[in-house]
Amino acid sequence: MDDQSLDTLRRDFIAVADATYAFQGALKKRLREIDRKALNAQVLVKRHGKELAGYGVVAQAFREGAQAMQLAADHVQKLINPLMLHFMETLRDVQQMESLRHIQSAATGNCPALAERMRRHAEMQDRHAAGSRRAGLALNTALDRFQSVIAELDYVVVNGRIEAALKGAVNAPLAQVSLEMDRSVNGVQELLRAYRQQIERIIE
Repeated sequence: MDDQSLDTLRRDFIAVADATYAFQGALKKRLREIDRKALNAQVLVKRHGKELAGYGVVAQAFREGAQAMQLAADHVQKLINPLMLHFMETLRDVQQMESLRHIQSAATGNCPALAERMRRHAEMQDRHAAGSRRAGLALNTALDRFQSVIAELDYVVVNGRIEAALKGAVNAPLAQVSLEMDRSVNGVQELLRAYRQQIERIIE
């Protein structure tokens, strides 16, 4: 690996680390918002009683969807750390191999111990690179699952907005709750889309 390739690997690692840090922070905030809005919907239903009996099912689905989204997000978070670890190990392996190659090129005679060390490092690099690929695949699978959970909650939100539009005197607060939930879910969708765009080239 030449210096340019090594620099690219370093930049890729930093890019994934930065994107992941930003994604984790923003996602945590968004999920708190969604859970709070789902709870607000349930409180609104309880406050108005029979007037919103039909919307109660939607409010409960909001809350369950928010909880399912949190579980899916937790699974994503657990898979991010192994990916970053394998990425760091691969970067370290490449740097060590480059150092050994420089030593080998500067050596004036045959050095069996150095050759053996390089062989072991090459094997280690291959193992860590394979680990990175497996971790990337696992993360992509978890992100796919997360995306499907978001889509399920989005379907609930659409039904909620329809239900809210059918209500009479209490339509305004109900419509507001549904609109806010819609915006929050769309925000998570956009956040996930942006994160995948940032990392997909690097971890594929």
